[in-house]
Amino acid sequence: RLDLRALRAGARIGPNSEKRHASDFALWKFSPTGVKRDMEWPTPPELLDQPPTDGAPVMGFPGWHLECSAIAMHFLGATLDIHTGGIDHIPVHHSNEIAQSEAATGQPFAHYWLHCNHLKVNGTKISKSLGNGYTLTDLAERGYTPMEYKLFVLQRHYSHEGNFSWENLSAARNRLRKWYEVACLRHQTYESLDDDQRKSDEQSGHVSLLAASGAVREALANDLNTPEALRLIDEAFDRVLARPLAAVYHRGLEELLVAIDQLLGLDLCESTPDITDEAKQLILQRQRARETRDWPTADRLRTDLTAQHITVRDTPQGPVWWWAEEKIAQ
Repeated sequence: RLDLRALRAGARIGPNSEKRHASDFALWKFSPTGVKRDMEWPTPPELLDQPPTDGAPVMGFPGWHLECSAIAMHFLGATLDIHTGGIDHIPVHHSNEIAQSEAATGQPFAHYWLHCNHLKVNGTKISKSLGNGYTLTDLAERGYTPMEYKLFVLQRHYSHEGNFSWENLSAARNRLRKWYEVACLRHQTYESLDDDQRKSDEQSGHVSLLAASGAVREALANDLNTPEALRLIDEAFDRVLARPLAAVYHRGLEELLVAIDQLLGLDLCESTPDITDEAKQLILQRQRARETRDWPTADRLRTDLTAQHITVRDTPQGPVWWWAEEKIAQ
């Protein structure tokens, strides 16, 4: 809300004698005489005290507050469900949007306002003079993907100040890499139940995964608490990784992954398709070679799999595979 008591006319630019109050702002501005602007239009007649004597149009343009209201109301209607923006727009721009929009329609302009805090770089405000800003192209040139940056952004609450550093971005990359590995497990788990013990284990795992999915939704419903949502996902995935592969409940894991993609848009499932039947045969052949201690053949088959961007890890329960980083980044 605009602090009217602290508002002082002429604090940044010279005072405007036509203002009746320091909080007044222009809905429409007239183009300077003899100046051609890139964006200007004939002024609506109702805004003119009197028409020009020569009949020529009086050119003008909307105030920048009005632009936002006009575009939002044109495409989304008189009342928005959610309006976002930076915290620096709270005292002036958003207050003015509300004033002009609600005066025009008599309806609330927005039901909810979500104001994002600033992102700093290594603890310093981003500025052109310091040259410390980065673009997505800069990140891509260092080998980072848009999805890794997206997870980095989600790691802080939108209302809290953030700090960008390459170390923080690398931490997000490692976290996402682990999640991709978990997503690959859904292709290596099955619905079949061999015995009562496994059935009990899988049902327990299913309940745990379903509970995690519900908890993630609750966190996001609580003022988009993305840090808490990510923490809950980490906990669920840690439990998956701690269980033998045969005890991981296939449908429960898949439902959780789909929920994460729907809620956070991380494309975990799309980025981790199943491997080919031929690759699965290579993994089986390599496992047999290891069982017979045919290490040269096992090493050759691992090399063949690596050439297909497939990484294999040997566990007491058998081999587990996942896509190498370069495959997911394609």
